[in-house]
Amino acid sequence: MSKKLKIVLYLAAVLLGVYITNLVLRDDIPEIEKGMNSLHQPMKNIAHIEFLDENQAIVFYEWGHKENLHFGSVFFRKNLLGWKVVGSSSSELSHGYKLDWSFSNLEFHFSNYTDLIRGKILDPQIEEVNVKTKGGNKYKAKLIEYDHTEKFWFLVSNGEDLTGSTITGLSSEGEIIEQITQ
Repeated sequence: MSKKLKIVLYLAAVLLGVYITNLVLRDDIPEIEKGMNSLHQPMKNIAHIEFLDENQAIVFYEWGHKENLHFGSVFFRKNLLGWKVVGSSSSELSHGYKLDWSFSNLEFHFSNYTDLIRGKILDPQIEEVNVKTKGGNKYKAKLIEYDHTEKFWFLVSNGEDLTGSTITGLSSEGEIIEQITQ
């Protein structure tokens, strides 16, 4: 191998190493926020970023005006080029309910995760959300507070079918505020 070829290969390896190091050390949150800006939705507000692992994340957000507010989720996967949007879902909030909900199938977007149910809590008395699947399994959904007064809930499953689940919003005393079967 010629000396010139060795130098070119060495420089290519160094540049590749610098690029991969830069990618690994890059802060994930600004990269994901940049991806969210590509959605071009008006009055967008990120409520929470949930990292499922180092290469998969879900962004929960709301957009629109108060009287026409939507709540949604965007699915991100990290590859060699950074964080990329692989799917999304949003729906208008139904103000006739105290507990909003929506379902997303994750099988086509993520490895190891199959279902997502989530929703915005529209009644401040709701302090806990429980999910009972058609198969009888019970889960406590994760609650997230944002913007000092807003809350939402979500549950991600790994193989458990969440379609047809019963979702129950409870007060701090355990009183049922709202119960929905999807």
